[in-house]
Formats: sequence, C-alpha cells, structure tokens
Amino acid sequence: MRETRSNDKKKHFRIDFRFSIWLATSIVVLMILMFALTINSARERDMVEQFSKQQLAIARGTAAGIEELVVGIEKSMVTLSRLPCVKGTMPEATIQSMKVIYDDLEGRVEFIAVENKYGVIIAAYPPSLLKGIMGKSFGFRRYFQEAKRTGKPCVSDLVLVGGEKYEDVENRFKSIIVAVPKYDPGNEFSGVVLAALSFSTIIDRYIKPIKCDMPCCLWMVDDSGTILVHPDAEFVGENVGILEGAKSEERISLKDALLRGEEGYGEYMLLKKDGRVEKSIVAYAPIHLGSRKWTIVAGIPHDAAILLLRKTFFNIMFVAALLIAAVVIGSIAVVYSGRRRLRLEEELRHLRERSSWQEKLAREKRTIEGIIEGSPIPAFVIDREHKIILWNKACAELTGFDSKDMIGTDRQYVPFYPEKRPLIADVIVDSDVEGLKKYYGKKKILKSTVVEDAYEARDFFEDMGGIKRHLYFMAAPIYDENGEVIAAIETLQDVSREREMELSLKEYAESLKNELYENVKLRENVEGLYSYLQSILDSSPDRVFALSSEGIINYVSRGMGEGAEFTTHQIKGKHFTEFVAPEHRDFMLEKWEEMKKGIFRPYEIEVRKEDGSVRNLLLTSGTIRGTDRYVIVQRDVTEFKDLEKKFYESQKLAAVGQLSAGIAHEIRNPLSSIKMSLQILAKRLKPSGNDLKRFNIAEKEVEHLEKLVRDILIFARPEEPKMELADINKSLEDSLAMAEKEIADKKIHVHSVYDKKVPLIKFDPAMLEQAFLNIYLNAVDAMESNGKLLISTKLIENKYDYVVIEIEDNGCGIDDDDLHHIFNPFFTMKKDGTGLGLTQVEKIVDLHRGTIEIISRKGKGTRICMTFPVSTTGTEKG
Repeated sequence: MRETRSNDKKKHFRIDFRFSIWLATSIVVLMILMFALTINSARERDMVEQFSKQQLAIARGTAAGIEELVVGIEKSMVTLSRLPCVKGTMPEATIQSMKVIYDDLEGRVEFIAVENKYGVIIAAYPPSLLKGIMGKSFGFRRYFQEAKRTGKPCVSDLVLVGGEKYEDVENRFKSIIVAVPKYDPGNEFSGVVLAALSFSTIIDRYIKPIKCDMPCCLWMVDDSGTILVHPDAEFVGENVGILEGAKSEERISLKDALLRGEEGYGEYMLLKKDGRVEKSIVAYAPIHLGSRKWTIVAGIPHDAAILLLRKTFFNIMFVAALLIAAVVIGSIAVVYSGRRRLRLEEELRHLRERSSWQEKLAREKRTIEGIIEGSPIPAFVIDREHKIILWNKACAELTGFDSKDMIGTDRQYVPFYPEKRPLIADVIVDSDVEGLKKYYGKKKILKSTVVEDAYEARDFFEDMGGIKRHLYFMAAPIYDENGEVIAAIETLQDVSREREMELSLKEYAESLKNELYENVKLRENVEGLYSYLQSILDSSPDRVFALSSEGIINYVSRGMGEGAEFTTHQIKGKHFTEFVAPEHRDFMLEKWEEMKKGIFRPYEIEVRKEDGSVRNLLLTSGTIRGTDRYVIVQRDVTEFKDLEKKFYESQKLAAVGQLSAGIAHEIRNPLSSIKMSLQILAKRLKPSGNDLKRFNIAEKEVEHLEKLVRDILIFARPEEPKMELADINKSLEDSLAMAEKEIADKKIHVHSVYDKKVPLIKFDPAMLEQAFLNIYLNAVDAMESNGKLLISTKLIENKYDYVVIEIEDNGCGIDDDDLHHIFNPFFTMKKDGTGLGLTQVEKIVDLHRGTIEIISRKGKGTRICMTFPVSTTGTEKG
C-alpha cells in the first residue's frame, strides 16, 4: 500500500514537472515572437525613412540639374541680347551670333529667335525649324509682354512650337520658352531674345538616366498641379489629385504638398493604371523656373522598399524556430535527466551499504557545490564536453538566465554573445592557447598572477540582464587525481561602478586640465591686452600723466620719445610742479585747483626747449573713473599752430586773388580794344621794316596779356562743368586739331592709340578739350623738331570702372626739384609763360572727379597720366 502511494506521488510529480517545463517553454517562445515582431516593425520604419531620404536626394538632384540647364540657357540669351549686332538689329551678324550660341549650347535648345519691339520675329536659327514664321508674330505674347513689363528674363509653361508652319500641329513639339528682353543703344526696349528648350531634352537628360536598384520612378508636375511626366502615359496631362487613392486626415494631401513649392517626403496611397491602390514612398523637390515652380516627384512602392527586410525577417524567424526547437529538445533532455536522477535516487536508497569513502566523496562534492551555489560571486562550471554542470544563483541574477535553462547545455555563450563562440573556460578545457589569442586578443587577456593556470580578461556588454555592464572574467582549470583537466570554472564580476568611477576621474582630470589651460590662456590674454594697451599709450605722440589727489605723478607714458628733457623713471613719484618752468608754475597751480573743483578746460602753454626752439603744448585734463586720481594729456600742437598761420595767410592770398580777378576783368576789355586798334592801324598804315616789327611785337604782347588775363580769370573764378555724355576719344582728337599749327611747325610725329571699349562718359567737352590743349602745347614747347607725341586711352574694369588717358612726349623733361611745384600758380619754366596752364588743368581734372599724375625724367621726356570715372548711366559704344 505504501509503495503504491509512493509511486502515485512520484507519478503526479513527474506530470507537474513536465507541465511546468512545457508552460515555461511556450511563454519563452511567445515572448521571442513578440520581441522579433517589435524589432521588425521598428526596422521597417527605419528602412522607409532611409528610402524616403534617398528618393528626396534623387528628386533634389534632378531639380537642381533642370534649374542649372534653364539658368545656363538664360545666361546665354542675356549674353546674346547684349551683343552690339543684336542691339543694332543687324540680321546677318545676329544670325551668326545666334549660330555660335546655338552650337555652344550643344543641342540643349531647339531654336533661338529674336523679336522686335512689335513682337515680330526678325531673326531665327536654325531657319529650318522656323520656316514660315519669319516676319510674323510668334504667338508667345504672354512672355513677350512679361519680359517687356519686368525688364527681366522669364520662363514659360509648356507650349507647342515647331513644324514647317506655326499652324502645323502634327509637327509641333513641347518646349519651354526662355525669353530675355533686349534694349537698343538708347536703353529703350527693342524686343526679346528667346530660345525653345525641348521638353524631350529635359526628359532624356534628367528623367530617363535616373537608375535605381529598386523599381523607383520620376514624375514632373507644373505649378497648377498638372502631371507633365509620368511612367504611366495615361496620367500625363491629368491633375495630380487623381493619383491619390485614399487621403489621410492626419496629413495634407499629395496635391497640396506638391503645390506648396517646398521639398519633402511621405507615404501615400497611389492609384495605378490597372485600378489598384498601392502604398508608396513619395519624395518631392521644387524646380525654380523664374516666377514658376514645378515639382520633381520620385516614388517607390512601399513593399519594394521593405522586401529585402521582410525576407531577412522570415529567415531570422526560421532560424529562431530552429533555436526554439533546440530549446524544446533541451527541455526534453532535462526532463529525461530528471527522471533518470529520480531512478538513481531510488537505487541509492538500496545501496546504502556502499563503502564509507563513497559517502564521504559525495558529501564533499555536495559541500563544494553548495559553496559555489551560495557564493555571492557569479560563477559556472563546465565539463570536458563543454556542458554546464553548475550555474550558481549569483550568475543567474547577473545574466538573467536561470540555472534550469543552462545546466546540461553548452549554451554558456548565450548571455554574453549573439553567436556561438568559446568562453575562456571552453578554451582552458581544450588547452587551446591559440583560441585565447583569436577570441580574446583584443580584450587584453592576461595570465592570472594569483591562481595557477588561470586567465583573466575584461569586456563591455550593451545588454547584460537589461543593463550595460563592464565585466571582469577569471577562468581556471579543475584537475583530477591524475592531473588531467576534467572541468573548468569561470567567475564573473560586475566592475561597472569601478569603470564608471575610472571614467569619471579621467573626465574630471581632463576638465581640470582644460580649466587650467583656460586659466593660463586667460592670463596670457590679459597680459597680452595689458601689453597691447601699454604699447598703444607708449606709441601715442601724446604724453599721458596720471596724478594722485596730492599732485604726485604715478604714471607717465613715453610719448615724447627721444629728446625729452626727463626720463620716465625721473618723473615718477614726484610732484608735477618740479617739472614746470618757473614762469608757468603759478598758472599750472591755478589750473590744478580748478581740476580739483571739477573744472576741466583745455589750455595751452608755450615752452622753450634747450636748443632754443619754441613748442606749443595743449593740455587736457580729467578724472580717472572710480578713483580720486586725475589724468592729464599733453599734446604738441606746434605744427597745428603753424598750419593755422598758413591758413590765415592763404585767406589773405585768396583775397588778393579775388582782387586780381577783378583787375583782370577790367583790363580784358581795354586789351581787346588795343588789339583791334593795332590791327586796324596795321591795315591802314601798312608799315614795313622796323615799324612792322614794332607792330608785331605790340600785337604779340597784347595776345600774351589776353592769355594771362584769361588764365587768371579761370584760376580765380572756375566755372562748374556742364556735364554731358560724350566720347572722350573724340575730345582728345578735337583738342589735338586745335594744336595742329604748332605741331606742324615743329614737324611733331603724333601716334594715337584709342581703346574702342571706352564707353560714353559724363564730362564737360569744352573744359577737358582746353585742358588737353594746354598739355599738347606744353609737350610741343618741350620737344625739338621731329619729336614724338604718344596719346592713348584704356578702359580699366574692376569694382569701379575708370578710363586712363596717357599723353607722353620725348622732350627735355622736368627737374626733380621743379616737379613738386608744377601745379603751383604762377610757377613756370618758360620765358613767356603765365604759370597757370597746369594749375588750370589740375582744377579741371578735379572738377571732373579725376586724378592727374606727371612722371618725368630730365632729358628723357614727360608722361602725363589722367584717370576719369566711368558714369554708371553711360552706354557702351557699339
């Protein structure tokens, strides 16, 4: 009876044990499936995001390419519109220029045409594509009017052009018209220059060449939402809204997203030509065509994007199924092992008569296992077959794997690595030293100095029991009585806190190092700033004094430099009155008392140096903020005083000049009368010999006086120039013609080199021609017979365009000493000169905002270089 009850209990125990194992196995399988599905869903979202960004990059690159193509054509049309032949409407030259630009565009446009201001085509290339429309209105009136109204290039929508005749619908082709306004030399609108960019060229260049490993496609939509290009031809010309099969209330529709003119991407349900609705990844980027915005759309089916990922997921699930099967088989093995252990226990009860040494050995074994099992240090033991024979509680808590699932298996790697690989205990059991180097060479594995034949290593794990951990491993062999390795024990220790403390200490040390470096750098910067400010004070021409409230000098700069009566060290720490001359001491003490009362007014004193020279000093005082000290700045204003005296002298000279101008004006009319009377007397008396000579001398002297009076009036009362757009090259030629007699008398060889690029600029032709004539006459006077006169102009183009005029002769030249005075009034080196010619030239050049420079060498010749700014309102000469 008792044996029957005992057998029943054992039977119920086996059933409960089996049920627990199967229940635990089912829960683990279910958790693995749920975890795998969660990971797969997250990876699908990441894959969709990656493909969205890839499609956006394709759309953005295609849009940029089309924009670059249109901008390039626009620049070519702008260049063509600015050519002189196009401005002047010379058909033959215009067609030749159009041919050059058409060839340079290498087939990017179908044709180039020029319309006059009435919208009639006056030139086109190639003529074969536009036969029958020459001399007619082209029909693109909208863009003609837009270019005329805005004065800027414009780009059209898709239009139909081409054919033998404009009305020939069958031979037309879709094109984008790029129109650029053109202007005549008077800056008036004179028509447009336009080019037709075939839509098929855009498709062949930017839509068709797009290659992708996935079944991706490109469409194009205009700014009204009309589909221009689509892989399914039946959708071309339709509104883009018909493609969206099902709209979501959570996001904007595909049509609204495309018409915003911004780039982006998203997932949409799109209609296919067979009527199916398919989820797709859509990316879009705008194409900026003047005032219009088209959109490039790149799409790829959602299922195609994640197909590879799903295949990978199914493969992983298949492998997981195999692993689950292995777990089930392992569970069955555990059940079988349990049953076997129960049978052995029954047999042991019948074998209690065995020798005492076996009982002692079993007791010692259980003691050792108990010690290991109860140890707070995580540890496990494997046998020669790499099967786990012990997995203590601490190890289970650390790894999250229970001993029931680990003992009897070779899955000791599972808590640590995703793939099967030997642990240190496995390598020690096999005595495989090469395996240690292969698997743990990078882990800095070391032979233990404490335990014989043991090895230790460190490693980091992202997920160890749900936590990031740094672990320290030590594995040692277990020997039998014959010294053979029968097992190996491996202990683990969580050293995450120690590692974190080590890293924290390193970071703290690094932060201290950086802080120390910043402090040193700050000190260097402060010292550098102090040295810089000190050098500024020391380099200043003014001398700065800092005085205490008792008048003691605390600081003085070295502003006086060499020749100062006292050095800085001699002045510091003494009362300022010790360095004031006796005649100024009372005056300075009076100013000192005013300073102490808060009255700070600049004042001057005159001092005499040891060499007898007199210097004027300006003293300015003030308080130093935040202190009871004062600052005094001493400035040497001797030169300013001299300039002030010269200014007063110049005012006196100006008054004399005005008086001279008045006298000259009064003298001019009597001189004209005297000259006329001499000419009348010469005709009536018809003198000869010495009388004729005297008449000629008198007439020549009157002319000299007239020139002197005229020069004085120009110098004393210069008129404002009457600015107008004129050709400066022509003014040079006209003034040269005025000196034709003097040039011919000395047989001067004149060589002119005029830059044809020089545009019309604003100047007073009469004034500049007078200046050029004075320069020509001076050059002729300086040269002997058969001299050479070189005249040249050149346009300099940079940030501010200007014209350079050079007049060069090979005459006697000018001394270096005289070169500095040649612009001074009444300075002359001629016997009968007035000394006002070059002064007059300089004034005229200054009135035109120009510059003049004279370069001369005695005996070699003289070169006069003048520059004049180019007016922004001037037009280029054709």
